Amino acid sequence: MNPKERLLTTLDHREPDRVPLTARLWLDTRIKLRNHYGVGSDEELYEKLGVDPDRAYVGVGPPRGWRPAPEFLEFCGETGYDENSQYVTYEEWGIERKLGSKGPGRILRQFYFTLHPWERFRDVGEVEEVELPDLEAPGRFDHALDVATDYGETRLIFGDLGHCQWTKAWELRGMITFMKDLHINTKMAEAILDRLNDYYVEMADRLLDAGAEGLRFSEDWGNNKSMFISPEMWRRTFKPRYKRLFDRAKRRGRFVYFHSDGNITPIVGDLVEIGVDILNPVQPECMDQVEVKRRYGDRLTIDTGISVQRALPYGTAEEVKEEALHALKHLAPGGGFVYGTSHYAMYDVPVENIVALYDTCRRYGKYPMRIP
Repeated sequence: MNPKERLLTTLDHREPDRVPLTARLWLDTRIKLRNHYGVGSDEELYEKLGVDPDRAYVGVGPPRGWRPAPEFLEFCGETGYDENSQYVTYEEWGIERKLGSKGPGRILRQFYFTLHPWERFRDVGEVEEVELPDLEAPGRFDHALDVATDYGETRLIFGDLGHCQWTKAWELRGMITFMKDLHINTKMAEAILDRLNDYYVEMADRLLDAGAEGLRFSEDWGNNKSMFISPEMWRRTFKPRYKRLFDRAKRRGRFVYFHSDGNITPIVGDLVEIGVDILNPVQPECMDQVEVKRRYGDRLTIDTGISVQRALPYGTAEEVKEEALHALKHLAPGGGFVYGTSHYAMYDVPVENIVALYDTCRRYGKYPMRIP
């Protein structure tokens, strides 16, 4: 099987030749691994790990002729972020950020927000009148069209909407302010969400028209203990808006990929109900992956991986192997399973643990599963 065939087979809840593998590795972690394997590029590194180039994510790009400021390019260079996606996710909306602390080699650990441009809004009219980034600007979908043309035969193309409701709302409004809106200023909260919903519905349609075979959403809904709002509020306020977005893909027979960190156990069934096909990362620190597989495994593909809070940074290579074998044994049968790192493997992860993870997956991740 080629990588796309392998992924499509597992998404169809059938067993491919082996479990599709992914890798989410922070920049300094990739540098350490490239040195370990003696390779010069990420492509060569992923080949060593056995990671499939089975998908491509395409989003809205900057307008044709856009020229980034030197300070912005420096920011992206120190984080390893792609300047095009960073611009249309943050800077173009007026969301300002500042570099956080740096580690060895002066590689950024994270950033923090310094300005939420809609925080000053006091009435709904300001939300309804504010100018949003122009989807009609020339060049917006050039990259999406190019990727769909170049890789459509070998990779599954996802239109990446990223932060589009909850996360985009608090990035624009400020976390505390938007949380207050949800509880005591519901007209403002709903005006913000509706304005965003209309905008991203149009974006979704255009990405699907450009050749996307699915839509990807990235909305972090939980911490390790619970969701940020009650499941009841989520169902009342967000579920119908997500359904409208997901329906843009489902009405064309396309896939829906949903990312959320944290413990979102109470709403997994809701996400399946309104059309999610692939859920990431089903975080092993705080969710029962086996129970999710048992309840929804015939309808939901679990795109997950080893714990990046416990086993990978702090365990031994043998403990990493044991967690990977447990996942392969209980989650891989029947397909509907992708494995790797549950989120980014950060700077504190020992190289030998990542090597142990992918060595184990390559050796034991073949169908039919025969786990010792």
